[in-house]
Amino acid sequence: MVLLGAVVFVASEIGAFVAVASQIGILWALLLLFGVSALGPVIVRRVGLGVIAHTRQRLAAGGVPTAEIMDGFVVLLGGALIAVPGFVGDAIGLSLMLAPVRRLVVRLVGHRLAGQVHRFPYGRSGVVDGRSGVVDARSWEPDVHGGSLERPSDQTPSD
Repeated sequence: MVLLGAVVFVASEIGAFVAVASQIGILWALLLLFGVSALGPVIVRRVGLGVIAHTRQRLAAGGVPTAEIMDGFVVLLGGALIAVPGFVGDAIGLSLMLAPVRRLVVRLVGHRLAGQVHRFPYGRSGVVDGRSGVVDARSWEPDVHGGSLERPSDQTPSD
C-alpha cells in the first residue's frame, strides 16, 4: 500500500511539473520548483518557532502541550514535503503551514488514533487515564486549542 502511494505521488509530481512547464516554460518551472524548495526552510522555521513558543507557554502554565507537540509533527511533515522539489509536495507542505489546516490534520489523526486505541483494551475494555478510572477511547476528541487531556465535565467514570 505504501509503495502504491509512493508511485501515485511521484506520478502526480511528474504530471504537475509537465503541466506547469507547458504553461510557463521548462526553465521557469525549474526556477519556481527550486525557489520554493529553497524558501521552504525559512517558512518552516518561522512556523516552527511559533509552535515552540506556544509549547513553552503551555508548559509555563503547567499544562500538557499535547496539541503543540502534534502541531510540531505536522510542521515537520510539511517541511519535509517542501524541502523535496515538486509542485504537489510544495502545495501540500505549504498548506500544512497554515494553522487551520494543521488543526484539521491533528483532529483527523487524533480520531484515527483514538479508534486504534480502543482495539487494544487495558483493564475493563477501556483506557486507564491514571486519574479517574476507565475512559472510552471512542468518545475522546483531541483538544487542538488547549492541549488539555481532561475529560469533559459531563462524562463520568464507568466504574
